[in-house]
Amino acid sequence: MTLVNRQLDNLTQPTVIVLEIAHFTLPIEAQNREWAERNMKFANQFCGEIIKKHQHKFKIIPTLLLNNLDDDNQQASDEFVDHLVKGQKYIRKESVRLVSERNLKNRAFKALKKNSKLAESFITIDGKAYLKDDDYQHDLAAGFVNDDGKIIPRCGLILTSFLNTVAKFANDKLHKKSDTHVLFISFSEQFHEYQRVRLGVDIYSRTHKDAVIHPIVIHWSYAIDQCLTSFRKCDTQEWHEEEL
Repeated sequence: MTLVNRQLDNLTQPTVIVLEIAHFTLPIEAQNREWAERNMKFANQFCGEIIKKHQHKFKIIPTLLLNNLDDDNQQASDEFVDHLVKGQKYIRKESVRLVSERNLKNRAFKALKKNSKLAESFITIDGKAYLKDDDYQHDLAAGFVNDDGKIIPRCGLILTSFLNTVAKFANDKLHKKSDTHVLFISFSEQFHEYQRVRLGVDIYSRTHKDAVIHPIVIHWSYAIDQCLTSFRKCDTQEWHEEEL
């Protein structure tokens, strides 16, 4: 909360807080289910702390990212959301946004075709697309390159599309104010997921010069009760890490 409050205190623009609570595939494996349940409890307590300190100054949007959200899985996903929010005081079902990874992937693919600046941000190595970087800090591929030379989006580009959706969520919450900013907080189950979220943020901020996303990316290992946290400002490329 110290880090979150510090970030919020430094934001002078209207701000929406978006939580990426969990990312999973249906049917959910027992380990993923337990992780999502813990994250929801943590997020609920987190929302309570924000409301106690800031009252209702900030709108909060909890999100769940699903790999295979479609008509066949809609009932199962609704039932799981019911399960997650049961007993939670500050997060209610109607406030939770379900986001389809399939739709995000399609949007990212269309964006690559329409946005030359986005497409030119990558270098191809061994059939994979990597974000160009002076220091070559990213060793995670943002997508695959097919036989026609087109980039097929993977996690990094899908997260970029998600952030674009998040920015629209925020504007809708504040009646489409053009100066709305977003404090984006992501919970990553695995370390490689933590890295992929950071990659998605870097791609987004590199290709959206008017970016309004201020990210806090969390990898919390419940097994060893250790938390690795990264944060940065939307107008810089520099990440800061804290181990809690």
